[in-house]
Amino acid sequence: MKIAVQRPVRDEKGQALLSTLLFLLVGLLVLTPTLNFMGTGISTGRVYEQQIDKLYAADAGIEDALWHIRYDSIEEVLGGGYDEYDYSTSYPYPYDLYLNGKNVTVAMQNTWIPKDMSVPTPATARQIIEDEELMIIGYPSSTALTYEIKIVYYWEPGYDDDLKVKTIGVWLSPGFEYDGGCSLEGQSFYSAPVVTLYKGGQAVVWTFASQPALKNFPLGELGPPMVKTFTFKYTGPEGQLPELVSSWVDTTGVSGITYSWDDSIRLYKIVSEVEGLQIEAYGAKTKFRKLKSAISSDYTAAGHRLSRATATSGSDQYARNRLYAETSSTVLRIALEEVIEEGSAPPGYIPEEATIENVYLYWSGWIDNHYWYYQSSWPSGYKWGTIADLTYGSRTNAQLIANSKVGQVKFAVDANAQTITVDRYQIKSTSDSVSGSWAYSCFTDVTNLVVSGNVTVQEYIEEAMKSDASGTVTFAMGHADAVKGLHRPESSPAGAYANYYFALYNENDTPTGQSTGYPLATPAHKRPDQSSYDSKFQWSYAGWSLIIFYRSPGLTQRQLYLYDDFRYVGAGGNPDTETFTISGFLAPPVTSEQDTSHLTYFVGEGDNHYYNDYIKVNGQSLSDPGGTPNPANNVFNSKSNALPTLNTDGVDVDTFVLPEGCILPYDTSAEVQLITQRGYLNIAEIYTLVYLVLSFRSDLTTGGIITNYAVRIM
Repeated sequence: MKIAVQRPVRDEKGQALLSTLLFLLVGLLVLTPTLNFMGTGISTGRVYEQQIDKLYAADAGIEDALWHIRYDSIEEVLGGGYDEYDYSTSYPYPYDLYLNGKNVTVAMQNTWIPKDMSVPTPATARQIIEDEELMIIGYPSSTALTYEIKIVYYWEPGYDDDLKVKTIGVWLSPGFEYDGGCSLEGQSFYSAPVVTLYKGGQAVVWTFASQPALKNFPLGELGPPMVKTFTFKYTGPEGQLPELVSSWVDTTGVSGITYSWDDSIRLYKIVSEVEGLQIEAYGAKTKFRKLKSAISSDYTAAGHRLSRATATSGSDQYARNRLYAETSSTVLRIALEEVIEEGSAPPGYIPEEATIENVYLYWSGWIDNHYWYYQSSWPSGYKWGTIADLTYGSRTNAQLIANSKVGQVKFAVDANAQTITVDRYQIKSTSDSVSGSWAYSCFTDVTNLVVSGNVTVQEYIEEAMKSDASGTVTFAMGHADAVKGLHRPESSPAGAYANYYFALYNENDTPTGQSTGYPLATPAHKRPDQSSYDSKFQWSYAGWSLIIFYRSPGLTQRQLYLYDDFRYVGAGGNPDTETFTISGFLAPPVTSEQDTSHLTYFVGEGDNHYYNDYIKVNGQSLSDPGGTPNPANNVFNSKSNALPTLNTDGVDVDTFVLPEGCILPYDTSAEVQLITQRGYLNIAEIYTLVYLVLSFRSDLTTGGIITNYAVRIM
């Protein structure tokens, strides 16, 4: 028995087969579920990978939409059907992309921000914003953690200024919250605001049960325009400013004006969809408001004299006694690459490939009534009409020369003269030792005037700027034809000096052999009935200027404000100051660049030898750096900084960068002062303002982007 049991163990016969069979059995029991598990894992991985691909593709669609928001190309990607004022249609503007191997559909929608106010139709929204009768804007104050809201109401004298306020609302973007401290607290009409979570941010709404008149709000001006401001406190991330703040106002009391909102803050809803997976996000940014009165382009100015003094010594060296048949001014072409690099073209230049928008011609001069033919049978004779809102002194019934005569000038492009008729003219009586003299200003839009080659001025300039030649365009103005019956003082016999003419010269001061009885202005000249003048008239002048508005690739966008009410300075007290307000613009936020705004003017009868003449904007004098060529106390000195070659008698066309702080962000008006002060021998400078152009940078500001994601699987 003992031996029998031990033998199988020692011999090990059949053990390998048995072990193998046991392992196979165990393997079969374990391997089947393991393989099943591995198959399920592989399938799940594929599904997960597919969802990640969709998520990445949809997220890329969101990023693409945000890129278009940031760089203001929404209209370009959405096509011609997109309406920036459409706040009511749900996702009407989709576009398709192919990203990460997936077809992506992105839809964008303008989002209406004002809380508890009905969503307007696109037409109504556009009308409210573009009418600009009522505006509300907001911006961070210079005081720490303080925000300022400004309401601007452009009411007209004689119309109702009793606009009443029902509610004012503010939307703060995510991360910022209302912290009280409203400057309206303490007013009888004030009530605490209602603060709620709203569209990913916070809404703050003040409701005024008594509906106070806007003019009764503190802090501001009654105008017009009426400007009222208030402030409140906020909290937010340290070191950050609440750039994305939208405000609105609901009003009553004036027919046709019901509400307005800050159109510069735009909120967009974005939906990106890929094969049933959908991502929803919001994008917001600040977009500087473009006023309808502004011109989104840039400009250059040209001009020249039409008379000058010929004496070199004595008092006569300041008396402009020579008339010119024509004078010219050159506009230069600048390479597009330079414009793109600098963001603008320098004064006196136009970029190549520029599109000309408008060409405005102004001319101005001094008229001595003793040189003009006068007929007692009014209103016949060569006289100008009157303009109701100007004051002319006692001789309101003898206003110069007929529109049919001095109202026409000869305007030449490429030496082919064209006769044009004045669109608008203004006159001002002047104070001098000889009764009955005036200064005048004329304006004509020559954009579509047909010139040589049967093309318009606009087309001619555009073609010249594209050429490989010097890129110069010469504009010449000539006097109207001579007319008999030049001079008959009222006390003189009829027909006296009927054939008296003034000689005309060319730009090289050579007599042309021509003469005119109807010049664009009166030279400082002895009268035919006098053997000599002891002192010729030093306030005689004549000149012209051209403003060319244009668009060009690479230009930073600008708002341009043109003021051309004719102003005469120098006949009043000491100092004599003409003060007026320009309004209807909206100054942009301060940028990192210094030349955020600049000003150009056309002034006649400026004299270098008379000092103590100034132009001030909001109390700050304008001048050139270092005082050359235009010091602050002698800016009207017949020396042009905008046109270096125009250092000529009697005409100033100057461009100044406005000093820092002269016009503050979001200003809607500015005070301009033209000043002259009597100096040596109690003599004061006399000059006229023909036009003034104020230019602001109006770039889009990127502000901030809000991306609140909501992911759903359809």
